[in-house]
Amino acid sequence: MDGFFTWIQDAADWLLRFAQDHPEAAFLIAFVVSFGESFAGLSFLVPGTTILIGIGAMLRVLDVGLLAFWPVWLAAAVGAILGDWISYWFGHRYHEHVLDMWPVRKYRDQMKTALRFFERWGVWAIFIGRFMGPFRATVPLVAGVARMKFWPFQIANISSALIWSASLLLLGAVGWDAIKTAWHWLPGWAMALLAVAIVLGVVFHRRIIAAARGLTH
Repeated sequence: MDGFFTWIQDAADWLLRFAQDHPEAAFLIAFVVSFGESFAGLSFLVPGTTILIGIGAMLRVLDVGLLAFWPVWLAAAVGAILGDWISYWFGHRYHEHVLDMWPVRKYRDQMKTALRFFERWGVWAIFIGRFMGPFRATVPLVAGVARMKFWPFQIANISSALIWSASLLLLGAVGWDAIKTAWHWLPGWAMALLAVAIVLGVVFHRRIIAAARGLTH
C-alpha cells in the first residue's frame, strides 16, 4: 500500500512538471485534480490540494496575470462542484447501499465520522467540510444518503467550491511572492530558520496524511 501512495505522489509531481511545461493545460489539470479530490472514493488518493497550490505558484512564476488565472480558477471550481455533486447523487440514488460499494466500503470509519459531522452541522457541514480533507468528499455522500434537499446542498457546494479553489491558487501565488521577498530582504540565518520551518511543516503534513491512511488499514 505504501508503494501505491508513493506512486500517487510521483504522479502528482509529474502533473506539476507537465503543467509547468504546458501552462495552457493548467486549467484541465486543475479541473481533473479538483474533481478527483472532491469525489468520494478518489479523494483519499488524489493530492489535489498540493497540486492546486503548485499550479497557483506556477502561474505567479510565469507572471501570466489575471487573464490566465480566471479559467484555471473556474476549471478548479467546476471540478470541485461536480465531484461533490456526483458524490451527493450516488448517496441519494443508492442510499445506504452505497456504503457497500467499492471503493467506499474501504473507508467505513471515515463515513461514520462524516455522518456524525453532518448530523451535527447540517448544511454547514457541506460548506465547512470542503476545507477539511477527510470530509471534502465524504460529507456530500452521506448528505445524499440522508436525503438532504437539493438546493441547500448545491448552494453550499457551489459557494464553498469557488472559495476553496481560489484560496488554494492564491495561496500558491502569494507563497511564491513571499519566498522572493524573503530571499532579497531576510538575513541568512532567518532564511535558514524559514527553511527549517517549511521542512517541519511538510513532515507534519505527511504525518497527518499517514495517520489518516492508517485508519483505512
